[in-house]
Amino acid sequence: MWQRREFMRAAVVSTGVAAAGGLLTENASAAARARVVSEKKLDARTRDLTIYSPAMGRNMKVRVLLPRGWSRRRTWPVLWLLHGGTSDYTAWSRNSPIKQMTAHRKVIVVMPEGGPGGGYTNWLVGPQWETFHLVELRVILEQRYKANKRRAVAGLSAGGYGALIYAARHPRAFKFAACFSGYGSTLQPGAPEVLLTGIPGSGAEKFLMWGQPQVNKATWQAHDPLYRAAGLRGTGLYISCARNGVKGPLDPKTAQAVDPAEAFVYYTTKPLIAKLRKLGIPVTTHIYARGTHSWVYFVHEFKRSWPLITKALNI
Repeated sequence: MWQRREFMRAAVVSTGVAAAGGLLTENASAAARARVVSEKKLDARTRDLTIYSPAMGRNMKVRVLLPRGWSRRRTWPVLWLLHGGTSDYTAWSRNSPIKQMTAHRKVIVVMPEGGPGGGYTNWLVGPQWETFHLVELRVILEQRYKANKRRAVAGLSAGGYGALIYAARHPRAFKFAACFSGYGSTLQPGAPEVLLTGIPGSGAEKFLMWGQPQVNKATWQAHDPLYRAAGLRGTGLYISCARNGVKGPLDPKTAQAVDPAEAFVYYTTKPLIAKLRKLGIPVTTHIYARGTHSWVYFVHEFKRSWPLITKALNI
């Protein structure tokens, strides 16, 4: 039986708030021990890194796309691309034209492993994804590849949630955050039950991430974009999804008629958009009438947001 006291003790770290404009600073010694184990050159611009992560307790994969003419004589803005909950660090390069879109842009693109159902979060008991991404990997990018503090983050599905919550938990650390069909709240009625189905394990194992929603409500709130919406002030925002998940104009004929995943996304995104507007936080939205939870729409929305991303990064 999982002990409530253990979760409450672990939640002290999980609910911590970063200083305005800053990223995670805890586990500094662990970040110092993170190191690149190997670097594989796939082509002139693409590198696959294997990084030993103390936060994760194992080697992790990251794909880095360097700009043409990259050198250590200057610093470079960075675009973080986060994949969905059932994919991996190769997803963006396999399913999107990111390489072609950045062919003449002076930007580093980083595509980190986020795990199957990793949640883009530090688990109460288990993997520490947030520390791996925003402390260990960030430091490696800055030291090894001369990344600077002009950052944007974009993601799809679970990665869209990751983009929102990373930006909200670390105000102004990112110039821009884009969410394509990501969930906008973790605590809307019924949302915890849906989200728990995507966490690896069974039974009590699923509560290793944030604990039980009722018992560990503060931890769930600390990772809810709706609850943390004020932290998005000062960050450019793009949020998009379909209104109901019905097969849309970009879907192939073989696509399913109704996609419940996209309907759930809209259910959790609608209150977030309303909250942002109530707070007076500017957000560009594209809520389209029909469409499934699939790459054809993710890429379409990424292209729509691209001018805003490039402007924010000054590239």
